Amino acid sequence: MLTAALRVFHWDRPGSWISSDRLEDEVLPALDRAIAAYRARLGQERGRVRNAARRALEGLRPDRVEPVVKLLDDAATYEWPRGARCAERRLRVFEAAAGHHPLLEAGQVRALLAQELGPLPADAGAAVAALYADYPEFHRLAAFPDEYTAEALRADYDLAQAQALLYSATRVVVAAGADFRHILRYARLARLLHRLERVPGGYRFVLDGPNSVLRRTRAYGVDFARFLAALVRLRDWDLTADIVLRKGWRPLTFRLSAADGLGAGRPGPPLFDSDLEAALARRFGAEREGWRLERESVLLEAGGAVLVPDFVFRHADGTEVLLEIVGYWTPAYLEEKFRKVAAAQAPNLIVAVPTRLALRAGALPATVLPFRRRLLLRDLLPRLEAFRRERPASAPPSGPAPRGASRGSSGPGRPAARRPAG
Repeated sequence: MLTAALRVFHWDRPGSWISSDRLEDEVLPALDRAIAAYRARLGQERGRVRNAARRALEGLRPDRVEPVVKLLDDAATYEWPRGARCAERRLRVFEAAAGHHPLLEAGQVRALLAQELGPLPADAGAAVAALYADYPEFHRLAAFPDEYTAEALRADYDLAQAQALLYSATRVVVAAGADFRHILRYARLARLLHRLERVPGGYRFVLDGPNSVLRRTRAYGVDFARFLAALVRLRDWDLTADIVLRKGWRPLTFRLSAADGLGAGRPGPPLFDSDLEAALARRFGAEREGWRLERESVLLEAGGAVLVPDFVFRHADGTEVLLEIVGYWTPAYLEEKFRKVAAAQAPNLIVAVPTRLALRAGALPATVLPFRRRLLLRDLLPRLEAFRRERPASAPPSGPAPRGASRGSSGPGRPAARRPAG
């Protein structure tokens, strides 16, 4: 990521909006030249390589040059002496030089350096580089990726500038229509707190940190930036952030969405968390006997946590059934999963568990679907149909739970389905 000093943005204080800088097509030739400068200087010191890249970027807007060079450095691989050997060698050189102070003759200096460094290159600058080889400026370029292109560099720049702007964010709101489980996972990995609200077509995630309860703070900017790096890989999201550039200023609004293409070329997360889920979706298909299958499209409150059922089945008559698959994992995972299912209290929930866990799962407030190696449709479909049979004929079609509903409550007009036997 870039540092705050390298960020470039455009803002309108009267209009209270701000946007991060993005590179145009016209700069691609300059980026190509900078990449070529790195590839042509394998084995040279970092300082020389960076200066060559700066010369190659001549004509690029000055405020963009250093961010581009920083990203090229991040893509490169450097080598340098490890451990304390270099520092110890410098100390011996300085101690020896102190006995001859002041050293004014170049020949004396070279002789003293040669005692510690061995034969010296003719170039005085190379001798200094050898003495300070462990300093970043003198690290030597070992490799640069062959597949790294100007388009990839531009994509990295656009994302890095958006991340750097989030360093000054006090709150981030994400409205999403898909990939809810991944958003929650990324928020937890970024150490962010979240609040959920259902909105038409999906959910709204309000993200901040522990100290935000007490005051408006920019302490979680780096966490927001890490979260964005993962979010751009997902689909169907809109992000709005409150940006405070200076203490005492009113917030500026920063907006991004999946349509902005910051995740272009970056692989999305796997659609399924396990082969078990993938196999069920493949066998069931998009629709079967009036039931449509959707992936992770509902969130349930579960005693201070959130449960995201693996699948949602919706029938043409409006019946909705949730399916959560409990796989073969650690005892701690099973304990946490069962706790969430028990706290969710969703009347239309099926929990699929390995046969050995069926007795334990029987105490859960959900329909239990035991399985051995895979989930069988001949076991699943009767349980789905049982929810239809218990739905009064006069009840209107049910949709997703109302936005903000807790513990998977049913939509308006939909009675809570009883748990069928099984």
